[in-house]
Amino acid sequence: MKWTAASLALALLAVGGANAHAAGTLDLYKMVRSLQLVQDQLARGDHAAMPMQQKLLALTDERFRTASPQEFEDRRNLTALLVYAMSGGNPTTIEVVLSKLHLEGEDAVLGKGVLAYMTGRMVKAGEILAPIDPMARGSETGAFVALVKGSITGIKHPEAALKLMDQARLLAPGTLVEEAALRRSMPLVLALDRPDRFLVLAEQYTRRFLRSPYASEFADAFVEGMVTFHDAITEAQIKTIVSLMNPAQQEAIYLRLARRSTIKGQVARSAFASGHATDISRQVEGEEDPRATLYQAIASITSENVEEVLENLKKVDPDQLSPRDRKLLLAARAIAAEVLAPPTGENPPVEKASQPAVSETTASHASEAAGEAAHPVAAKNPEDHPGAATSPGSAAADEVDTVSRELVSSVREKLDAVDRLLEGVKE
Repeated sequence: MKWTAASLALALLAVGGANAHAAGTLDLYKMVRSLQLVQDQLARGDHAAMPMQQKLLALTDERFRTASPQEFEDRRNLTALLVYAMSGGNPTTIEVVLSKLHLEGEDAVLGKGVLAYMTGRMVKAGEILAPIDPMARGSETGAFVALVKGSITGIKHPEAALKLMDQARLLAPGTLVEEAALRRSMPLVLALDRPDRFLVLAEQYTRRFLRSPYASEFADAFVEGMVTFHDAITEAQIKTIVSLMNPAQQEAIYLRLARRSTIKGQVARSAFASGHATDISRQVEGEEDPRATLYQAIASITSENVEEVLENLKKVDPDQLSPRDRKLLLAARAIAAEVLAPPTGENPPVEKASQPAVSETTASHASEAAGEAAHPVAAKNPEDHPGAATSPGSAAADEVDTVSRELVSSVREKLDAVDRLLEGVKE
């Protein structure tokens, strides 16, 4: 049976709706199963199920708080308690219920471990849960145990964590557990330097869970992976996965990739992503997205057509950009103008020798962009910045002036100037 938003709403009413007394007559395991159905529907993209989840969580929490210890003699209700705990339940409620029960063996271990996890004691939770084999627990609790253990193990032991995520997916296909396991596996393969596995995971998630309300986390990891593995992942492979998305999602991914690639100094990848974002924007909206224009222009600063790049940058409306991208625009305009400006023969201050390629104007924009990224409320007065003072001309200053003039004709050093600038403008 396919559960729609309407049928889930009816199920919620059957659980008791606003009638707490009616909810209190239902078996615990039935309420938790209803909660799981709603959560799995969420993972598949039914966002209308979100308020139902909140309502069911509240009703289920109240039901567990008022449950008698005798109810947990039914194995199904004890399993439901553990599943509820690992499905986003209230840690206070879990602690209250566990204090009333006299669990033994692995059930006692699992109860203590899950409670430690829910209350943020990750190291302790990892130690308690270490001897529990998720595959031996079966699909009901085993999938959650694998997900929890994998999340705890994390980046410190990515190989072991990835194996646990695979177990979670195997035990609970098509559920919110699988969605979370796929999503959390992506940072692990980054740590393991596995671009091949990264592409497999990205395609699986895109095909199955792209409409999940948690897909923004996937998008972050996907873009980060494309930047990290830029030498190992081809443009064709990127296009294959992104083509599975709708046009709005494609544009968003390409824009994010263009920005991250720009900041990382990956000029070719930035040009590729911004070009595709521009094409999609024209098709969908009939006009170019100003962000795509900006990133594409920055990627082209090292080209021979700097005049055209500067003209394109002048067409970008700063009011249509975020504050971070506005700083990028100002700095990019300054760099392009500097490349086109004839040598002045003036001696720049010795203190600016670390940035021989950047003029007074460009350095000002670069300093502002980098400084505000690290300190959003930093003072704007030049006297507040250590490098603002000047010194008399010297042999060192003459050398800096020579390097500055040479840079104007050097494509490689123009790129270095952009890289130095963008190092301070983080997302």
